[in-house]
Amino acid sequence: MKTSFLLGLAAAFGLAAASPALADCTVLDGQVKAAIGAGKTDTLPALADAIVKDTSCDSAYVAKARRSIALAVLLGGEQAGGGYSPQAVASAASIARPWQVAMALGDIKYQAKAYAAAVEAYEAAINDIRNVKDVPKPPPREVEEYLAKRAYQAKSLAPSYISSRGMRGQAEGVMVPTFRNFTAVSVPVPIRFNTDEAVLTSDGDKAVDDLFNFLKTQNAGSVLLIGHTDERGDPRYNIGLSRARAQTVADALHRRGLTLVVRVEGHGAREPFAADDRSKYSRDDLYAFDRRVEYQVK
Repeated sequence: MKTSFLLGLAAAFGLAAASPALADCTVLDGQVKAAIGAGKTDTLPALADAIVKDTSCDSAYVAKARRSIALAVLLGGEQAGGGYSPQAVASAASIARPWQVAMALGDIKYQAKAYAAAVEAYEAAINDIRNVKDVPKPPPREVEEYLAKRAYQAKSLAPSYISSRGMRGQAEGVMVPTFRNFTAVSVPVPIRFNTDEAVLTSDGDKAVDDLFNFLKTQNAGSVLLIGHTDERGDPRYNIGLSRARAQTVADALHRRGLTLVVRVEGHGAREPFAADDRSKYSRDDLYAFDRRVEYQVK
């Protein structure tokens, strides 16, 4: 499987444009194709650097080449038991981060409990998949669902809130409900509050900023905010607390200038977050997942 994939990658790989100005770049192009086809991935990082430095290689070719090289390096580190060696992932990620590489990097950071780095890697994978130009054929739906779930969980477990914004300030990552294979009906946001209160923490305020940044671009008629708590406490009390927290978010959005109609509900602890495997997490981790505010654009 690995050999056939590498051969296919080598066959698909090529100069982004053919012109006399790129004549010298064809030598490097041939070397990269040969290395990928032969599975000699240890030679690829140096070739990736050479392509960048060679002025005869145009920018479109360089971008395409580095994506292909990164994928080949990642695949070269495939392990018998599944997954990829950390060394191969790190090497691939230093070259380029197509979604496969970004996802593998996210998994390594997540396993190491480096949750802030995991968020960034998972969201980079999500954003790359949304780029139809670079990814004409999306991966299966379950890949996007996995990335969305892991990104949210990493956000929940990170020491501080990690913003889901692009370089120009636009909403990206898991804050946006539209994926290539589906549109999320309800989007969880790990908005943090003071313990047993409906008062936003400084991190909670940053999460509301992210939510506002997305919602202000929507032309929908309204948005529904649903508050959730963890299982601790009296069920009736938790219903009230979760609704109060959702209302706090609604008030904060309106103060920021949101003109959408905002409705709120409180579901307490009756809908625990469907984590990838709840049995693998500590009780405190599960509490972090469950304490959330979900939004639904109507």
